[in-house]
Amino acid sequence: MKKGLFVLVIAVALGLTAAFAVCRFAHRASPEDWFRQKFELSEQQARQAAALHQEYQISCTEMCARIAQADARLAKAIQASNGMTPEIRAAIAETDAVRTECRANMLEYFYKIAAALPPAKKQSYLDMVLPTVLEPGEMSGTHRQ
Repeated sequence: MKKGLFVLVIAVALGLTAAFAVCRFAHRASPEDWFRQKFELSEQQARQAAALHQEYQISCTEMCARIAQADARLAKAIQASNGMTPEIRAAIAETDAVRTECRANMLEYFYKIAAALPPAKKQSYLDMVLPTVLEPGEMSGTHRQ
């Protein structure tokens, strides 16, 4: 009898653990849900932020393509030379200009999102995202998501 009760308790415990794990993984919040919860957005604020994000993703994708093209031109100029040339200097200036434009666009987007947030949440949002603009070398592919 004790052995049967022990097996039953173990089976129930395993079942509850499995159910908890399934529920936890099945209900993972999307990035949009996480953002809405973290910054305590109303339905309207969440829609506005999502629209701004969708709009920005288009220009961000275009900027990433321009950066890749500028980088490719620089790499080609470097590989074709044994020393510094006017073409290499121009290619370096181009990569810097495109990245500067990207950072300015990103900062503008961050300010638009901050304007859509509840006043009490704006600064914490800016504190979270501004390092991406201030330290562009730390930028990763995840910034586009």
